[in-house]
Amino acid sequence: MKFRGNYILMFTIQFLGGFWTYYACNLFGLFGVIYGIIPFILVLIVVQAKYIPDERELSLIHKTENYQGIIVAVLMAIVYMGFPELNWFYIFVSSISVARGAIGVALFIIG
Repeated sequence: MKFRGNYILMFTIQFLGGFWTYYACNLFGLFGVIYGIIPFILVLIVVQAKYIPDERELSLIHKTENYQGIIVAVLMAIVYMGFPELNWFYIFVSSISVARGAIGVALFIIG
């Protein structure tokens, strides 16, 4: 299995890592953010180390980041207005990874 340049693997691990982040935040508190971000950072380093993406990959990554920002902003507005009893910071941190992973996998599979 190829790791360098395997963006589907990277976004899949980031997607799953988002759920782990939320669970870890509820379990360990603020230190859960650190435990949840570790897989996110490690997969970025492994996949992108010494790899130069082509124009298509750069375009898809750019789209992923734009869509992620929109989805996270809408989600945080819904959480802030509709569910004030939830810890919005934990949801914010984990939703970044979940949204980025889901959108990235979808864009790289569809093309």
